[in-house]
Amino acid sequence: MSRSSLRRELVIPITAVVVGVSIAIGWVSMKAGTDAVNALSQRILVDMVNRINLATEKHLDGALTAIESIAPSASHLPREYEFNPDLHVLEDKFWSASGLFMDVNNYVYFGGKDGRFIGVYRISPTDVQLFWREPTDLRRSVFKVGGVGDRSVIIRTDDFDPRKRPWYQIAMGSTAPVWSRIYNNFSFHYPTITLAKAVFEHNRQFAGVVATDVTLKELSNFLSKLDISKNSVAYIVDEDGYIVATSGKEIPERLVNGVPERMRAVDMKTTLISQTYRKLSQPMLKTAKIQSLDLQLGTVDLAISPLGNKQGLHWQTIVAVPRADFMSNINKGFLQSVVIAVACILFALTVGLTIVERVIRDIRKLTAAAEKFGNGEAMPKLDIRRKDEIGILAQTFTEMENKLRFDKLTQVANRESLFAQINYLQNIALQHPEANIGFTLLFVDLDRFKSINDNYGHDAGDNVLVITAARLRSAIRDSDEVARYGGDEFVLLLKDTKNSIDIHTMVEKITSLVEEPISLEHDVVGIGASIGWASFPDDGEDYLRLIKIADSRMYNLKRDRKTTSFVHAV
Repeated sequence: MSRSSLRRELVIPITAVVVGVSIAIGWVSMKAGTDAVNALSQRILVDMVNRINLATEKHLDGALTAIESIAPSASHLPREYEFNPDLHVLEDKFWSASGLFMDVNNYVYFGGKDGRFIGVYRISPTDVQLFWREPTDLRRSVFKVGGVGDRSVIIRTDDFDPRKRPWYQIAMGSTAPVWSRIYNNFSFHYPTITLAKAVFEHNRQFAGVVATDVTLKELSNFLSKLDISKNSVAYIVDEDGYIVATSGKEIPERLVNGVPERMRAVDMKTTLISQTYRKLSQPMLKTAKIQSLDLQLGTVDLAISPLGNKQGLHWQTIVAVPRADFMSNINKGFLQSVVIAVACILFALTVGLTIVERVIRDIRKLTAAAEKFGNGEAMPKLDIRRKDEIGILAQTFTEMENKLRFDKLTQVANRESLFAQINYLQNIALQHPEANIGFTLLFVDLDRFKSINDNYGHDAGDNVLVITAARLRSAIRDSDEVARYGGDEFVLLLKDTKNSIDIHTMVEKITSLVEEPISLEHDVVGIGASIGWASFPDDGEDYLRLIKIADSRMYNLKRDRKTTSFVHAV
């Protein structure tokens, strides 16, 4: 055997072993990373769709609240409500109603059967417009006003007749609040959808229609601010396939003979919108769904969910993310593994295996973290100190968890994270009934918080919320959780409370801590805390019922405290 053949017999098998091992390790790394990314991507898609639906339905519900504040339904009153169409009486009511939801439902108006019209449009807290037309007026006047009764600055007049508008005509024949089709607003030409309600004077005589708008431009602005991924898109379509709102830069309307016309999803120039909607097997679904499509631009992961059904609308939310967005770091990691394999051949098998093992260990951490995240558990500290793609992926995991789990202002858990943790505990309790698992929810509502916002401003209010959240966090154990439920409401999740915690003692402790004085920049303020509680499984096994019971007990406590304060004052 020649010297060269011996060299071949030694080099070729060793090289084959090193390359084979490196390829195997690279494949395992790729699969583990892919599994981790798939688990996390599905969770992100579902959470993003839920977030969009929650925010959009909040706006739709806000429209109904604004309408009901002006013309309550009979079900909300002990006797039938008789509407007073006097414009001066309505002006004061509309000032209040238009300020309930300043972000979207800030334009409330009434059109009478005799052509009278009043509308209050709050563009900002200091910029308010009043739309006014008496029954005898030929034109409608638009004023810039500073308060009820102000007519000092007139902006313009126009030929507006409420009886000719689509929202008026559709509401005339309905006994309940009804949504119009999407149309261009008369004054500002924004694509708009209107919630309108016929109102009646005494003897059930038709008086006219009260209405409020949901401007679709604001929904698109909300979608555009969502941080999903580099090339993703989120959009909302109606039952006819027309775009309601989109996170993309393309405007979902076009000019036809000089008239704005809404666009269907399949006609959009944004490829990710037109192609995904065209290939959906069922354009309108009754339940949420995760789906993957193979398109010209590659595989795209979709989350599709119905929207607005309970409000009487049949819309659908779609979030589309190219698979490449999720897999980019994993693909880079795989290519790097090939380079490492070549380096291992040249330098040392041991060093190469050590490096690959380190890669696998970190990816396993990411996979385990993704599984915990999917189960609603808190993601463990990854402790991955790398500057390569895996380090970037680990940092992305942490950032994604922070965005999806924690309230941006107070840095405690958000509502979705709270529900996920409760659901996880309930599942564990069902799977292991012998463990006698129990937990308690404390519903905390801050008293006198609104007066701080009104007297000191929202920055001071935000500061109070941050301080209160920190106090609540300090009052509980590391294993427990504080979540901001909404506005000035918090929910505390106390785990393992079957026999180990005196709830009333904990409530007194938290109340005392929250009600300690708070130092602001130029003053010292104080807030109160009304706390209700509910325990699993004694008070129920459904988290919505537990929240409702805790909220009810909190409300009863708040009511009793107000009654006691009134008696003492007397």
